[in-house]
Amino acid sequence: MTKLFFRHVFLLYPLAFSLLISPYLWTDSVIAPHRQAAEIAATDIGRIDAIENRKFSDFTSGYIPEILAQLDGPRSGWITLWTEKNELGRPVAQIGGFGPAYLPSWVIAQFTQDPWRFITILSLLTCGLTGIFIILFCREIGLSPLAALIASTSLAASPFFMYWLTFPMFPAVWCWAAGALWGIARLDKQPDLLGWCILAFSGYSLLMTAYPQAVVFHAYLLGFYGLHLALRKWRIAPGEAGRFIGLALSALVCGGVLALPVYLDIAIVSAESARLATDPSFFTAILPHFTTLGQLSRFLVLSTVPEIFGNPIAATYPFPYDGLSITLLVIFLALVSLLAAFRQNWGWWLAIAVILLLTFVHPLYVFAVKHLGFHLSRSIPLGCIMLPLTIIMAQGVDILVKRAEPVKLSRIILLATAAVLAVIFLGVLYGLWYELPIRKRMVLFMLLLAGLFAAQYRKTRPALLVVALIAVLVAISYPLMLRQDRAAIATTSPLVEKLRASLPEKARFAVAAPGITVLPPNLNATLGLASVHSYNSLSSRRYHTLIQALGGAMHTYGRLNLMIAPDYAGTMFWMSNVGLMLAPARLVHENLDYLGEESGIHLHRVRSRMGEHLLVTPPPSDSSAALSDPRLLASQPLRKLIDAGDLLEFALSPGAPALLILSQKFHRDWQAEALTPQGWQPASTREVNGVFQGVLVPQDTERLRLAFKPLARHAWIAHIVWLLLLAMIVATAWRKHRLGFLGNA
Repeated sequence: MTKLFFRHVFLLYPLAFSLLISPYLWTDSVIAPHRQAAEIAATDIGRIDAIENRKFSDFTSGYIPEILAQLDGPRSGWITLWTEKNELGRPVAQIGGFGPAYLPSWVIAQFTQDPWRFITILSLLTCGLTGIFIILFCREIGLSPLAALIASTSLAASPFFMYWLTFPMFPAVWCWAAGALWGIARLDKQPDLLGWCILAFSGYSLLMTAYPQAVVFHAYLLGFYGLHLALRKWRIAPGEAGRFIGLALSALVCGGVLALPVYLDIAIVSAESARLATDPSFFTAILPHFTTLGQLSRFLVLSTVPEIFGNPIAATYPFPYDGLSITLLVIFLALVSLLAAFRQNWGWWLAIAVILLLTFVHPLYVFAVKHLGFHLSRSIPLGCIMLPLTIIMAQGVDILVKRAEPVKLSRIILLATAAVLAVIFLGVLYGLWYELPIRKRMVLFMLLLAGLFAAQYRKTRPALLVVALIAVLVAISYPLMLRQDRAAIATTSPLVEKLRASLPEKARFAVAAPGITVLPPNLNATLGLASVHSYNSLSSRRYHTLIQALGGAMHTYGRLNLMIAPDYAGTMFWMSNVGLMLAPARLVHENLDYLGEESGIHLHRVRSRMGEHLLVTPPPSDSSAALSDPRLLASQPLRKLIDAGDLLEFALSPGAPALLILSQKFHRDWQAEALTPQGWQPASTREVNGVFQGVLVPQDTERLRLAFKPLARHAWIAHIVWLLLLAMIVATAWRKHRLGFLGNA
């Protein structure tokens, strides 16, 4: 094989990754777990060619609706701040990388307004960038180009990444942790603007795009790595160590401050949410535990060779699988590194040991939940071994390339190959013992891989290692990518069309108990329909109050409502502006008109409802704005002039003080102004009946304006800072290039 240089790696890696994801580049395919036909009762959608798996329900009930709101939602400024499609209105989530509040997402949004294409670009770019960062890190610490190529491609196209393409928040953790790792290593070697900026931007990106609990895990990992480098520097030059720590901390502070507006809003939402505090057993319930040898064997098999029993991404796969497996190539190279250079990489093995202890020693994990910030969400820390394992396997390739101790290395290669064969044998034996279907071709493929590893016995053959890498991409990674033809994703059906025709403008629909199996909460937003139901981990206490008043219940630790059983003549139902009721059977009530049945769903129009807003006089005397029945109060006419989502303006007839009630959930960041003969002046907002948004209208008001003003609207400041820093980096690089050119001349 021709000698490989890093300039070759920067060409070969993008080429290999582009070939892997070529279905998304050259066809109309997008990342999607299914075509959502069952979710909207669509029937005529053609033949199914691609794998569909409804395990990834957050994609359709969370991410796509959120991205659509970000890209195409009504707004008065540069960014969408409020959505009215669920939960009687709520702030748009500005994390996850799903909208323009994050600079790279703002760039993507300039090229597409389609949420499926947006998430496809975001997810694939995140995976691709991960490999770039690994290459740069390997170069920074002096590993060989071949090590960088194999390690970067193995991580960027790992089973975990390909399995979770529909959840870009997961790959984002490892992407920007790898970026931070490179930034720290660069600051250690040459403290310059580029290293500082990449560390700052990686910290910012982790906060803006990545799964929060996994970010906490990696914060410890990166923190201890930075501490290790600082201690190593301190032994040689204490002053340089102090400078390194100062630069690293200032970079992280910068990234954190630029994400602060979004996180201050999240803090407000979280403080007002009804999120339940859970017992530590809630977190340990998903951790692996073994009571029999069979359970241990299954864990080992699914962590190494799950492909023996089928495609793990398919809904028909016989076991629960979460993408937490490593390939035989990683196992082989990690064992070479362990046996040949443990002294050089003991720190990374220590990190893996700690992660394994947290995974399998449940009291230790309980301690971490209580005291170390592991309480944000249920998450298995086992996935955090991927970054240390990638660095270890890169060192394994480097050992093979340099082959400093040929005789010892040959023995190590035999041992590592034997271990790979043992793993394959365990998988086959497990399948035979439990009479599972075994893919014989996959077993043969794995044995051929072991042969490629054994071929390194007397002489390192880089070409065969690359062949092994390509084989893993084709046989293991490629089949895990969920994709659907964009045109085949169902966005309408006879049921949806009837809802669109029957639902009054600005009204919501609701599902009556005992519920139906279609139109899950939040997916309705993708269809342009508003619903009273919601799927939101941070749903507010006010929303819970409403659902309780409507005879419904919150599920999944307070994040999900699917149906209600209201008093159709009640005040809270009237104020909720529900214009259409869906039910599995016909409902009979004097406030409901039966519209017929479609796709097994019975539709009923609500006769009497408050509508979008109501102006009543006189306003309540106390500040609580508790109204037993606003229908008994005198109402005044008003006309809506502007509705930009986060900006509302009304024209009123000047008169006595009044109370404006909006059929939307109260939020403290809605600010009101009233135009009176004295000019524009602030107007007080009030919570009405513990749920709804109210405004106390001053006397003789002619116009009333409400604006939603969360701190996230200032996220553009971060964009400006990053663009200025990028311009400084480019200018510095150009200056160096020009000086070098003039010197050579």
